Formats: sequence, C-alpha cells, structure tokens
Amino acid sequence: MTQSRRTFLRGTAGLCLAAPIAACESRAETVVSSKEGTAPRAAVKASVYVPGYFPQAAYANGVAVANNRRLSKAVRNQDEPFRMLTRIDMDGQIRQALLPAYAHDVKISPDRRLGVLCGFEERNQVAFDPDTLELVAEAPTFAEGWRGGGHAQFVDGGKTVLLSERAPLATLKPGAPEALFGRITIRDADTLALKGSYSTHGIDPHDIRLIEDGRYLVVANYGSVIKPGETEFSVPRHVVQACVTVIDMTDGRLVDKQVTNRGDAELRHLAAGAQDRIFAIQARLGDDAAGTAAMRSRDAAYRADITSERGMHYLSAATLKCEVGKPPRAMGRKAEQAQMRHGLSIAYDAEHDQAIATFPSADRVMVFDGASGEVVQQIDTTRSGLRYPCGVTLLPDGKHYAVTGYWENLFVYERGSHRLVRDLCLYPMFFGHSHITAA
Repeated sequence: MTQSRRTFLRGTAGLCLAAPIAACESRAETVVSSKEGTAPRAAVKASVYVPGYFPQAAYANGVAVANNRRLSKAVRNQDEPFRMLTRIDMDGQIRQALLPAYAHDVKISPDRRLGVLCGFEERNQVAFDPDTLELVAEAPTFAEGWRGGGHAQFVDGGKTVLLSERAPLATLKPGAPEALFGRITIRDADTLALKGSYSTHGIDPHDIRLIEDGRYLVVANYGSVIKPGETEFSVPRHVVQACVTVIDMTDGRLVDKQVTNRGDAELRHLAAGAQDRIFAIQARLGDDAAGTAAMRSRDAAYRADITSERGMHYLSAATLKCEVGKPPRAMGRKAEQAQMRHGLSIAYDAEHDQAIATFPSADRVMVFDGASGEVVQQIDTTRSGLRYPCGVTLLPDGKHYAVTGYWENLFVYERGSHRLVRDLCLYPMFFGHSHITAA
C-alpha cells in the first residue's frame, strides 16, 4: 500500500508510552472463547509490531506528539521522514515510539535482539531495540538516488539483514530494463553497514521471502515505470515487467523469473514456503471513472476507501500461485477474484498448507489452499467489526494468527479453522499501516 508515498507529511514528533489495552468480552458469533479450549491470553506470549503512517494524528499527554519534546528524542529533524512504531503485547500492554524512517514494514530478528524498520521510497532505514523501541542504527540506501524497497529478512541467526532497494526513478529506455533493476542489499544487522548486494533481476523490488533454509530469496517486483515525458507514476500504472524472481543467495544467480505479462497490474507482495509454494499478490489501480464503475452495484452507502489516495482506486486483480519452472496462474473463481481488491499482506501457514491474505478495499481475508490455489475460506471482516484488514502475521504459539485493521484493532484467529478468538482480540490505534510482524 502507498499512502502519498512520494509526498507524505514529514513533520511530527516522538511518542513513547506504555498502557494496557482492554480486551472485548467474548460473544456468541463466529468465535471461539478460551473456555472452549483456546489458549488464554496469558499463554499467548507474543508481541505484534505495527509501523504507523500518520503520527501527525496522534496525541500524548494532552498535546499533539509534535509538541511533546519528551517523546521525540529519536527524531532529530522533523523535516525528515519518520513514522510511529507500535508494539502490542498479547497481555494487553502497548508501547509506541517515533523513529526516523519512512517505514512500510517491520522485521524482528529470530533472537529478538534487533528490529528493522524498512524504509520505502525514501533514503534510509533504521534498526531499533524490540523491547524499548530505542533507536540503534540508521543507514542510507544503496547509493545516491536509490530508494528503499520497503521489506527485509534476517539471516545468519539475526546477524545479517537483507533489504529490498530500488534504483533511482527514471523512464525506461528501449531494450534496457536492466538499468531499472533493484538490488538486495546485505547489511550488518547491528549497524546496517553495507556488506554486499545482488540484483533482484526485476524493476522496483518490494516484498522478499526466504525459502529452503535461506538458500533462495523470492522477490516481488512491481514492474511499473514512469511514462516517457512524465515525472510521476500514472494512474493506472504503466507496467512493463511485473514479476517474481528467485535468487540463489550463495552467489546472486537468477534461478527463476516469472513475468505476469500484464500491463495494468503491479506485483507487490508475496508469501513463500518452497519453490512450489509461492503466492504473489497483484495490485491494479484505476482512476475515478474506473472506481465508479467498479462500485456501481454497491447499493448501501459506503465511505471512500481510506487505504487509497485521492484520484486512485484499487480494482480487482487475482492473487497468483507460482512454482519454479512453471508460469504463474490465478487463484480462486471469478466471484472470489472480484473481491481481491488491494491485496496487501499475505502469510503462509506451512502446517495447514494455506496462504492467508488481506484485501482491505473489500474488507476481506481470504485463505488459499497451498496445493491447488483454491479459496477455501473467505471472511467478511465487517461482520465482526474489523474494517480494512491490512496486516496479517502468524503468532509464534503455532495456533493463531493476527489481522489488524488499517487504523485500529487487532483480531486473532485460529489457524486451520479460521475462527475468530474474541478473547484474544485487542483494540489499539495504529494511525494507518500496511504490514505487521509478530515475535
């Protein structure tokens, strides 16, 4: 998701507080309660991290956070990009802090020693302490003019972090897409110092996932470019090579490249469990006329999509199943694909061989069978009170996963059954977000 990513408001201040969040009472809807065998809240020892997009909407101690000096120590220059990181503990505690990165996703090292806020479309990323949320390190992008790709993965037990990074903005020269290919930067986790890099073999890389014990890295490449004679991306996007690439991390060799051959849909996010378990989310944008046409059959009054931008609408685009050596194929039936608007976060549950994806513009969570790609469950989250489901993450207890609403609320579901566990739901505010991570 992009929230005015190239013109985002850059001014606010720091927020760092801890307070309990009250849980909602369990009710008899499509839910399961702890009395029915689900682990009680105290047994689910986990924290969920959420990078918030709009800290200018936040207040602390009765004043806007921009005016609260005590809470802004990590932000030295309010004219530079920063966002608010929220950590929600499953026991109901919350901690928040502003950090100087135009963050999109967040990743925590396997040993919980470090976290990384992944810069997106800007020039820096930061490392932080997952417990205190204190700033640990800052680093610029790969080279002058390069932009953050928004996602990361830890390797070497947390000693090294991989970041997706994008080449400088430029129009495509005929026959030379390689000039716009992004890179995977290999960085020391403690300092974010650059140790090396590999080509992503695709334009504008974004989400990245490791498979086969870290031997291969799977990359989602947007594939969109600026049209000749223009200075910004158009709506709809001008897509020349949306693709999934698989890279051998021992030497950077390209193992496989699957191009969608669609000129109107970017390839943004993915989940992966093996070479035959890659699930890729497409995003298709339309102008106001296309948005009106897409919603013409919606009789009940509705508000404008708060996860989008003025003059831009998310249209349906099928999520893809990819296997190394085979062409990508659309998942789901036509009626289900019609609800795949603004596919955003996706996680792969290896135990149940299912991929769980969010579609905030349609208020949907969809569950795909890992082998066939069929939609095995479709959840209308508005029926239980969750609007614009964005983030999804598997909780480390092995039994649950969390889904977060764009602006607020964290709902917990059972893996496999996908029943809502109302006892474990929490209701914090995030101030807009795309992705979440549990540790």
